[in-house]
Amino acid sequence: MPNAPAEAQESLAKLGGLTRDQKIVGTTFIGLVVLWGAAASLGVDATAVAFLGLGILLATGVLTLGDIAKEGDVLATYIWFASLFVMSDQLNALGFMEFLGNRLALRLGGMPPAAVAITLLVVYVAIHYLFVSQTAHLLALFAVFLGVGVKLGVSAPLLAFQLLFATNYFASLAPQSSSANLLFVGSGYLSQGDLYKWGAIHTAACILIYLVIGTPWLLLVTR
Repeated sequence: MPNAPAEAQESLAKLGGLTRDQKIVGTTFIGLVVLWGAAASLGVDATAVAFLGLGILLATGVLTLGDIAKEGDVLATYIWFASLFVMSDQLNALGFMEFLGNRLALRLGGMPPAAVAITLLVVYVAIHYLFVSQTAHLLALFAVFLGVGVKLGVSAPLLAFQLLFATNYFASLAPQSSSANLLFVGSGYLSQGDLYKWGAIHTAACILIYLVIGTPWLLLVTR
């Protein structure tokens, strides 16, 4: 396409120069990236930096309250995201996850290892309704659930792989299960109710597939 560069230049020329709002957004974005990169050195909170950027856009009129009001579903998801993130972080900080692991070990004691593994996997996935981050979930619960399973006779490699796989496929469980899900909410193509419904169906299907097909395969490759 020899004409592509010339056509691109022509299209850019038609767009004209940057507008005031575009210059403000670009400058604010660069400033936020710099502050986020230096946040640890400067002792600046990353969330405060984000609010600073939002404040600049609102103060300059680039972003209006009317613009924000149009994003009702996305804002609701962000609010849930923030609330659940704080709650899940506090549950871990206050020792709830360790308590949960000890209670599971007591409840599941005496059960066959296969039943223990299935129960741990299902609970591990279902409890993600309390989390908004796969990483936070993994860091809080992976070691706890793996330790309980190994203590009760479950194969360590088998359970470890199943939990790691689950950490990926339960990202579709709910609108707040993963930060990427905010993009789906923002698209408006699916309502939050649809995301809950289809996310639960997809996650349940994944559990079934990974248990029925994945378990024999894992037993074969982890010998």
